[in-house]
Amino acid sequence: MSRKDMQPILTLSGVRKAFGGTEIIRGVDLELRAGERHALIGPNGAGKSTVFHLISGHYVPTGGRIHFDGRDIQGASPQHINRLGLARSFQITNLFPKLSVYENLRIAVMRRHGVQNTLWRFVSGHPRVREETEQLMELVRLHKRRERSAGELSYSEQRSMEIGMALASDPKVILLDEPMAGMSHEETDYAVELIK
Repeated sequence: MSRKDMQPILTLSGVRKAFGGTEIIRGVDLELRAGERHALIGPNGAGKSTVFHLISGHYVPTGGRIHFDGRDIQGASPQHINRLGLARSFQITNLFPKLSVYENLRIAVMRRHGVQNTLWRFVSGHPRVREETEQLMELVRLHKRRERSAGELSYSEQRSMEIGMALASDPKVILLDEPMAGMSHEETDYAVELIK
C-alpha cells in the first residue's frame, strides 16, 4: 500500500452545524480512506443527512474543517466538490421525472465528459457517452426500462437509477443517503453487491 493510500481521502475534524441557536451537529470527527465503506446510523432526525449536506457543500459548517483528497473544501460549492471526485445521492430521489432512464443516466455521463451543454441533437456524436450510459443501465439493472420515464419507475428503481447517476461521475467517494430505502430484500442484496 502506498503512502497516499494510507492518507485519508475524506477527513472531518470537529465539524459542527447550527441552525439559528440550535446546534444540530456537535463535533463530528471522521477519517475515510480509499476503498473503505462506512455507515452513519441513528434514528430519524439524528443529523445523518445534515452531515452529508455538509460534506457535499450543500451546507456550510458552523465550525470545524472538512478536507477531501488533500484539499480544504470548506465553503466550496457542491459542483466544485463533485468535480473533485465526490458524488452523492439524496434521501429524496433527485431525478428528471419526465426524461427516460436512458436520458437521465446520459445527462450524468455527459457532465463527466464535458458535453453537458451540448444540444440534444449533437449528443449522438459522442459514442463514448452512449457506451458508458449503456453500461450504467446494465450495472443498475435498468436496461429493460431504458425508455420508461423516471417518474414512472418504482421507488426502488428510482433509487437504483440515482446510484447509477452517482456512479456516472466516476467518483473517488460516493455518499449514499438511505440507498436501500423502499427496496425489496432481493433489490437490497443487489444494491449491497453493487456498492461493494
